[in-house]
Amino acid sequence: MPRLPEFAPPSMRSRLPEFLWPSSLDARPFVSTAAGSGALAVAGLLSGMLAARLLGVEGRGELAAAQAWPLFLANLGGFGLPEAVAYFAARTPSQARATLATGLVLAVPLTIAGVVAGVWLLPHVLGSNPAGVQRVATMCLVLVPLLTFTAAPLQAIRGVGRYASWNVLRLITPLTWLGTLLVIQGTESASVRTLAIAFIGTTALAGIASHLYAWKTLAGTVHPDRSLVRPMLAYSAPTMAAAVPHWLNLRLDQLIVIALLDARALGLYVVAVAWSSAAHPLAMVVAHNAVPALAAMPDSRRRADLVYRAGAVAAVVTSVLLLAATPVLLPMIFGTEFQAAVPVALVMVLAGAVEATNLVGAECLRGLGRPRAILVAECVGLAVTAVALPLLVLAGGIMGAAVASLVSYSAILVVQRRLMLTARPHSALDLAAQIPPKLDPVA
Repeated sequence: MPRLPEFAPPSMRSRLPEFLWPSSLDARPFVSTAAGSGALAVAGLLSGMLAARLLGVEGRGELAAAQAWPLFLANLGGFGLPEAVAYFAARTPSQARATLATGLVLAVPLTIAGVVAGVWLLPHVLGSNPAGVQRVATMCLVLVPLLTFTAAPLQAIRGVGRYASWNVLRLITPLTWLGTLLVIQGTESASVRTLAIAFIGTTALAGIASHLYAWKTLAGTVHPDRSLVRPMLAYSAPTMAAAVPHWLNLRLDQLIVIALLDARALGLYVVAVAWSSAAHPLAMVVAHNAVPALAAMPDSRRRADLVYRAGAVAAVVTSVLLLAATPVLLPMIFGTEFQAAVPVALVMVLAGAVEATNLVGAECLRGLGRPRAILVAECVGLAVTAVALPLLVLAGGIMGAAVASLVSYSAILVVQRRLMLTARPHSALDLAAQIPPKLDPVA
């Protein structure tokens, strides 16, 4: 009898045909991540419900306004380095600590620049908001370095394939945040400022735990590796460049609503967006495992096609169930004052399914070493957003914003899929020329 690959679960191989799941692709990380993503989704839904009930429609809108720009600057300040840490840790697990150390050193000046930019930017973009919202937004600038330094060790752990540990550690922030909201619910101290401080504290706690575990368990020297600087920057730069249009594609709608509509409209829209994120968890199970499953594998193109297919099916199935449940469950969970968000939420569920598929596609392209392809797709989506969003918001309010998101995400999906199908094996590895031979499977 031929021997089965040692990392392919026999039960998976006996139940699924080869065209649905390659026998060489380990399903166990996907099962582990499914459990973590399920817990993450439940925690996110409950915390979103509590935040909306504690602050009301207008208060929830003010919290979104205070956090929107700091979160954008956090994505920008990270410069794609956490993703680079995951990729290079997956390729050389024996040097994971050196990879993490290099990424953190590179991130220091970039996150500082992000904070300085935020201090200058916030008074200009939030000038029409109450002074209290502006002060909370300034306080939230601490998230710029905090989120990057929390994400980097988590990505290193994910990169080396320790999914059980990674899933536990990434639950610290949402579970602690949920527990904090439950405590606040029993008091009279609920405010935009209180909830913002609580989120910062829970993020810091997750960062401390992630660093303690990563530095204790990862392999290799703790010193940065100079030979990794150029390849990591070569990977992270297009990743960051893609993250900017990606973030704008996801959040520009809220920024336009902040600028053109009132806090109540923003509160309804934020709840609709939060509800639509329930279409993500199953697809994200696939996406989170794509980079380690594809990086440096000889059959990575074939694996990428199958991983993408599995993610798309997961997104469609989840969205169909969510569409049926939205009219009843959304007002039941968030409160009857959010009943007006239901029509917008239905459109956003469709958009969420497309975006979940796009997330899987982006991770597949990262695993293939093609971050620039992600940038191309996101720029096309951003161009569509820039044209459609202001016009549709002025014409249809928050419903127009939802339709613009659906159109933009669909444009990204078409371009992204075309780039995946037309790439030739290995020939499009974006950063091969800058990777030292010891890290480059092509070389």
